[in-house]
Amino acid sequence: MSKTAKSKIGKYVCTIGYVEVRQRIAFKKPTEVFVVHKKNPIAGPFTSIAEAKKEAVRCINEGIRYSKYK
Repeated sequence: MSKTAKSKIGKYVCTIGYVEVRQRIAFKKPTEVFVVHKKNPIAGPFTSIAEAKKEAVRCINEGIRYSKYK
């Protein structure tokens, strides 16, 4: 069974503004939580969802977005 794009970036937790908080769960590995814009992680990995939500709010306030052309 092949992996889809959404399973590679993790399971959906919540949306804050234009970013999503996603959680990647792997067998026998610690859980990783990322802040994702579209399909690209912009912050993380974090150990808890609360830390990721704080970082997502900071990214929204500063206007941080993923840019393909940096």
